[in-house]
Amino acid sequence: MTRKRTETEVKTGGSAEEALLNLGTNLGRHQAFGMVASRCTAADAECLRSIRQSGQYKRLGLSWERFCSQRAGISRAYADRLIQHLEEFGANYFKLAELMDISASTYQLIASAVTDEGIKINGETIPIRPDTREKIAAAVDAARQRAKPAPETATDAPKVTALRKQLDDFLHGATAVGHTTDERAELMLLLEEGERRISALSQEVRRKTLIVK
Repeated sequence: MTRKRTETEVKTGGSAEEALLNLGTNLGRHQAFGMVASRCTAADAECLRSIRQSGQYKRLGLSWERFCSQRAGISRAYADRLIQHLEEFGANYFKLAELMDISASTYQLIASAVTDEGIKINGETIPIRPDTREKIAAAVDAARQRAKPAPETATDAPKVTALRKQLDDFLHGATAVGHTTDERAELMLLLEEGERRISALSQEVRRKTLIVK
C-alpha cells in the first residue's frame, strides 16, 4: 500500500530521508575542500551556498554555524566569506585562486580584466590554466605594484622597535584565536600566508644587506 506523503514531504518535494541523502551527496563533494580549505573551488562554494539556502543542514538538528564547524570543517565566517566571493566575483575568482594565492582585495584590482575566456592583458587574453600561471602571476604582481601608495620618506618609515611591538601584538592576538575552535582554519591560512611573505621579505632584505662575518 502506498504511504501518504506528509505535509513536510510535499513542501520539500521528497522525504526527510531523501533530503538527508542529498545533503550527504553534497558533503561528499565538499569533503576535499574541508580538508584543504586554501584550494576551494567554485563547485565547493556553490555547494555551501546550496546547503545554506536550502536549509538542509537543519534536518541534522544543526544550526548553520554548527554545521560549518562539525560537518564542513570550517568556521561559519569563512563559509559565508566564500559564498560572498562566489556571489561577488563568480567562478573565475576560484579558478584563479586554484592556480595561485590571491586575496579578494587583490582580485578586485584585476576583476575588470577577467572573463570566462581568461585575463585580458595588453590586448591579449591569457587563459586561466596551469601552463599560463607565470604570465598571470606577473600580471597580478604588476597590478599590485600599480596599486601601491607612494613610497614613504626615510623620516616617515617605521622604526624596528615599532615593528617589533606590532609583531608582538599580532602574535598575542593569533595565540588567542588559536585557543578558540571556530576560526582555527582561517588562522592557519593566515599564518601560512604570513610565513611565505615573511620568507620572501627576508630574502629580499638579505640581498640588499652586506653581512660581514
